[in-house]
Amino acid sequence: MQILEIGIRSVLMLDSAFSLPDGPEGHLLLLPDAPMRITLGRTQLLAEPNDAAVIAPETPLSFAPAERDLFYHWVMFRSGGDRSFYQSLQIPENTLLRFGDTGFLRVLLEQLCAEYYAANAKRSDMIDYLLKALLIRMAETGGPVASHTAAEHSDPHYAALVRLREKIYANPQEKWTVEMLCSEVSMSRSYFQLVYRETFGMTCIADVINCKMNLARDLLTSTSYTVSHIAQLCGYENEEHFMRQFKKNNGVTPTAFRRLHGS
Repeated sequence: MQILEIGIRSVLMLDSAFSLPDGPEGHLLLLPDAPMRITLGRTQLLAEPNDAAVIAPETPLSFAPAERDLFYHWVMFRSGGDRSFYQSLQIPENTLLRFGDTGFLRVLLEQLCAEYYAANAKRSDMIDYLLKALLIRMAETGGPVASHTAAEHSDPHYAALVRLREKIYANPQEKWTVEMLCSEVSMSRSYFQLVYRETFGMTCIADVINCKMNLARDLLTSTSYTVSHIAQLCGYENEEHFMRQFKKNNGVTPTAFRRLHGS
């Protein structure tokens, strides 16, 4: 993954606009903190503060504040040799993605920006890891605005469940249990498990494991950490338990996965 440009709290005054008639050179991730009007060719979108958008390369683009002065985070990147990784995430492009809370995305972008302008020896590795983590979080916790809007109307607990899922994916090191998750949204165990599965298509514990496996795969391919240390970072007290669960979910051991996919 390669960052071309990045900005934190860039500003657009109410009567101004930003335009790229020939489109961005790479993928452009936009994260506004206020309503933003986005024009993509002949398509117009109105982004809310908890929306994000990934604009495909060479898509004619302009955006402007919709109601007041606008601050926004953004990053332009190329997938390069990680094209298959990016495509596997299936992040919808040139549309709006809605999140219960984009705070965790902002934190990752701020960390990414700090590493981009740092001068440490591991700069490129950290940039690659943080950008992949950011994209994974987007793929796992966001979705097209239309589908989210429908779900919000059909399930009164939808917003709380989305916020909880974002918290899970922002904290993969936590030792989440069903009881902990129930208490986060003040639901009974049986009802919580039912609505979580209906909302996200999997059990809450399967989702927790999936979150931990995402982090584990990232660390195995982007760092030289030992398997034991990675197990700890993913919230496992027992290395053998981590290794069994990793093989069950990925078909190979952590060591074999690193050998097959590591750089």
